[in-house]
Amino acid sequence: MVVQIEIPAGSSGPAEDNKITIKVKGFDKILTLESKIKIPIEHIESIRYAEKTIIEDRRRLGMSRAVGFRFGKRFIVGTFVEWERDKVVFWNIHDKKAAVYGNVIVIVLKNERYNELVLEVDDSERVMSELKRVTGHT
Repeated sequence: MVVQIEIPAGSSGPAEDNKITIKVKGFDKILTLESKIKIPIEHIESIRYAEKTIIEDRRRLGMSRAVGFRFGKRFIVGTFVEWERDKVVFWNIHDKKAAVYGNVIVIVLKNERYNELVLEVDDSERVMSELKRVTGHT
């Protein structure tokens, strides 16, 4: 089950309208202890497609689970601390091949409790386009 990302129509208006909302769905809410993550648009540092080998690469660096669940290389949901990179990362990936197919995006954050969000999404091209539009990133 992939996350749902709500992106505001524009970047002007009340502060609440200037946030993206990541909605965690299904049983993942229990595994991650998260149902929604709200991020102010100005806290998004960059957005990119995940490397095709992101799961294997990050596992080699060493990840310690804070709250969440990992089943081998195919299922990672929750908050993980990546000690070698000194980062706290929220993961929500259900299909280990999702990155190979271009369905995993990485949102790099500043001034937030997470340094990165690694998310499997249904329509990555649309999500990337919308995120780039509201953040001004290219």
